[in-house]
Amino acid sequence: MKKQPKKKVSVAIFILFILTLFNHGGSAFSATAAEIQQWLQAHNQKRTLHGVPSVTWSATVAASTQAYANTCPSGHSSSGYGENLTWANYIMSLQSVVDGWYNEEPLYDYNNPGFSFATGHFTQVVWKGTTQIGCGYRTGCGGTWPNVWMCQYNPAGNVIEHFAANVFPPEQPSPPTPPLVFLPILLLNYPKIPNGDVVCPCWSAEDVTEWVDIVDDQQDDAI
Repeated sequence: MKKQPKKKVSVAIFILFILTLFNHGGSAFSATAAEIQQWLQAHNQKRTLHGVPSVTWSATVAASTQAYANTCPSGHSSSGYGENLTWANYIMSLQSVVDGWYNEEPLYDYNNPGFSFATGHFTQVVWKGTTQIGCGYRTGCGGTWPNVWMCQYNPAGNVIEHFAANVFPPEQPSPPTPPLVFLPILLLNYPKIPNGDVVCPCWSAEDVTEWVDIVDDQQDDAI
C-alpha cells in the first residue's frame, strides 16, 4: 500500500511526458521574444518606406497563425485575418520571408491601385489600415515544400476599392530588389489561379508578368 503513491506519481510523470512530446513533437514552433522582434522589424522597415504606421504584435493573432501553421497547410485558412504564406524546401530567415513578400513592390501600379495576383503579399505588408500582426512557422511537413512560414494581419488588408487609401508609393528609395521574386500561394478571399495550382518556386519578374497575363487571358475567356 505504501508503494501506491509512488506508482501514481510515476504514471503522472509518464502522462506529462507523453503530452509534452505531443505538444512539441515534429517541428512546430511558437515565436520567441527574439523572433517576435524580427517579424516586427522586418514588417515595420518596409512600412516606414511607405509612410504608414508600424504594426504591433498580437498574441491572439499569433496563436491563430501558429495553430494553422502546425497543420502543415497547403493553402490559406479561413481565419478572417489577412494572411501571407511562404513555402520552401530550405530554412529561410524571417527577414528573407518578409523580403520575399515585399519584393513584389516593383510590379505594383500606383497609378491604377487595386488587387493583383502578382502584388498581393506586398500590399498586405504595407497596408495602412493593418495595425497588428501575428506570425509563425513550421518545418518538416514533408512533400516538395516541407517548410511553411506565415503571418496573419488584423485588420485584414487587400480590401477591394480601398487600395488607394492604404497603399502608397515609397517615400524613401526602395532597397535593391533581388533578381528573383518569390511567389507562394495567393491571398485568401481573392480570385485563385483558375486551375487551383499553388505557385511555390522563385520566378523572375519577367516570368511573373507573363504568368499574370496568362491568368488574365484565362479570366477573360471565362467571362
